[in-house]
Amino acid sequence: MSPLRCGVVVLAALIGSCAGPQQPPPLTIAAAASLAPVFDELGAIFQELTGAEVVFSYGATGSLAEQIRNGAPFDAFASADALHVDELIAEGLLVGDTRAVFALGKLVLVAAPGAGLELKSVADLTDPSIRTVAIANPAHAPYGVAAIQALQRAGVEPQVRPKLVYGESVQQTGQLVLSGNASAGLLSATTALSLDLRGLELPQEMHDPILHVAAIHVNTPHRELAIRFVDFLGSPEAQIVFERFGLLIPER
Repeated sequence: MSPLRCGVVVLAALIGSCAGPQQPPPLTIAAAASLAPVFDELGAIFQELTGAEVVFSYGATGSLAEQIRNGAPFDAFASADALHVDELIAEGLLVGDTRAVFALGKLVLVAAPGAGLELKSVADLTDPSIRTVAIANPAHAPYGVAAIQALQRAGVEPQVRPKLVYGESVQQTGQLVLSGNASAGLLSATTALSLDLRGLELPQEMHDPILHVAAIHVNTPHRELAIRFVDFLGSPEAQIVFERFGLLIPER
């Protein structure tokens, strides 16, 4: 080997040794819109623990499931229900062995700021002074499904249905209430807290359990890191954040 070529090889080795350990690849996670305030914080914690950046794509659960069916390159999916995850597992798009229930949602009844409303029950939504009630679109959003169930179980769905206005996600629904474009709304506790909307937490028996479920994509090129993220959602560090944002921790 010529002296010049030998010097080039040695220099390249020195540069490589100074570069330090290689950074993990970024993860792209599809996550229900209701989880945005929580996951923004958890993403930073996960990056501190692993060095891996996490990029979240938020939306209504049903819309994200359709994106996965259409080939969206997500590494994992964190849903606001079990149904969409289980369907994608059955279709061979998510890995069943990685399925994990990491939190349960709460539904809250909120009034628009400055509306002067004191809502003590879902039945109050029948009051003529409440002209519009915002819920997430039940065709796409599990919290919208839970809202309809709450109205039905309270026996007021026929009276309230003409007042309903729909957000495409629970975040958009919260903005309808916050802006005053809806007199009241049925939201996730997480969304209400993030928007500083004081609400009445509804009893869990008013709706089917709102299970937050995650699983990794079968085609993720970052399988081990994606599994580590799903496992992280069940960690004590994550559970502290979930509870602070109004989510319940499932019994193990």
